[in-house]
Amino acid sequence: MAGKKSKAQRKTRKGIAKEHRKNLRLWAEGARDSILRPHIERYGDALERGWRAERECLQDICNEFHTKISWKLQDHEKPELPLPEYDPLAPAEEEDSDDDDKVAAKRERIEVLNKRIHNWLKYRVRRLRKLLRTRLDPCKDPWAILLAQLSNIRAPPKARQAYQQFFCEHNVEKIAPVVAERWAQEPAAGSNLKSGKGPDAAFRAAITRELFAALPEEERVEYAKTAKEEAVAAREKFIADLKAPPSKAPEDR
Repeated sequence: MAGKKSKAQRKTRKGIAKEHRKNLRLWAEGARDSILRPHIERYGDALERGWRAERECLQDICNEFHTKISWKLQDHEKPELPLPEYDPLAPAEEEDSDDDDKVAAKRERIEVLNKRIHNWLKYRVRRLRKLLRTRLDPCKDPWAILLAQLSNIRAPPKARQAYQQFFCEHNVEKIAPVVAERWAQEPAAGSNLKSGKGPDAAFRAAITRELFAALPEEERVEYAKTAKEEAVAAREKFIADLKAPPSKAPEDR
């Protein structure tokens, strides 16, 4: 096919040079990444302890970054290796300069870099937490779900709406008679008229909603509460079944 590149061509394609990139997505790759990445977990712990701990941790990380990489380097420029050592107890070096423009440029550049470092750390902490939540939650673990399917363990259904809970509890004695009566009076309201199958789901749902809306507020709230409690219980049972060891009973093999 014309214009389509082979796999070998795609593999050998060179990335865009840093100075020609239109975004800052990979601004911290290379030596900059090697400085920041070891602090992701530490910064996440500081976030858990509150804004003061986060500010102190971020300040220390920024100090290390600026000690090892000069503010004068542009994003596409690589620092000289090996990077200098960082001593958090050492006083910060003040740059002697009588040039107000240079001092202002340094301050502005450092503020920009500090903001980037802050955003870089926050983004990776969020990704790490999301990954950990996914791994800890069996309902989102694809391997756990596959094992559950092989073990004939069914995922819990979605939580019912309040009117659906009302339908499940009182269909026979309260809803079905009204549905039958309405269908006999006005069968054209349903989509199963030609097939002769009787009231369809949409017809029953409309009547269920109507009857549910006529209930007192307290009862409607109670149905919503029951639906939520049953959904939580079903999810807890599903998770317990996922975590339980495989059954050794002959009938389950």
